[in-house]
Amino acid sequence: MIALANFIMRGPLQAYGVAVIAAILAIFFSPIGVLAGIVIALITLRIGVVEGAKTMAVAAIVHLLLTFLMSGSYAPGFVVIIEFMLPIWVIAVVLRNTNSLGMALQATALLAGAGLVFAHLMIGDLAQWWLNLFNEIAGPILKEAGVNYSVETIEQMTHMITMLIAMFAALLWFGQVLVARWLQSSLYYPGQFQKDFHRLTLPKSIAWATFGVATLSLFMNEWSGGLLGNLFGLLTVILMFQGIAIIHHAVAVKQASNGWLIGMYILLLVFPQAVLVLAIIGMADSFSDFRSRWEPSN
Repeated sequence: MIALANFIMRGPLQAYGVAVIAAILAIFFSPIGVLAGIVIALITLRIGVVEGAKTMAVAAIVHLLLTFLMSGSYAPGFVVIIEFMLPIWVIAVVLRNTNSLGMALQATALLAGAGLVFAHLMIGDLAQWWLNLFNEIAGPILKEAGVNYSVETIEQMTHMITMLIAMFAALLWFGQVLVARWLQSSLYYPGQFQKDFHRLTLPKSIAWATFGVATLSLFMNEWSGGLLGNLFGLLTVILMFQGIAIIHHAVAVKQASNGWLIGMYILLLVFPQAVLVLAIIGMADSFSDFRSRWEPSN
């Protein structure tokens, strides 16, 4: 990855080339679009906002044109741009201008939250919309294949899909910017990424907002069409990043085994409840500032 980043930073042609290749491959296997987002973020962070925008524009135009030629529709192309390009550039711009991972994380929350509100305003009952989509597309396919499924389970899942998408979007967007920041640090400022990540902090307002949304969702989630519950899920992921930063900082300061970090990430993969645990740690840190207490005294 470092070698690829070094190649990208040799000049604009190399950056455009890697971004375009990733954009083309994303047509056939969309996760490759992650590479395009990382390139866009890296160029934005290191070279500038305009150059990052140019890189994004070239990759997006090529992707849209090829998507239209192959499918007859621009829609799949716009999905990839929203998923892997435009939000990453915006978050990278915030990080470049503020030099704060905390501010970049807040920008991530704002973008994903705005997307949630927009979706609720445009569609209304998102759970019913997902259920209708399932009945129109997936349901007939499953019946034809002879696959039995529980209608009640599907209905329960439709109430969670929007929240899970918002949580995944925040994780994906900020994750790409983090990788780009790590590459920038590895190439030009060795060791700086670790220091910045260990200092990742969100303001108390985020913690209070999460507490408020969680409380309101207990009584008004149905009235809000599920919006409050979806926002709570999103804010949980945002605070999770602060919790992860705290664990990394604790392991470094205490000179503990990296096995603690490996264990944490395994728990995140195996038990989704670990996201909430880390979010609670992050929320508590917003008020208690654990890391300042762990700093070694001079």
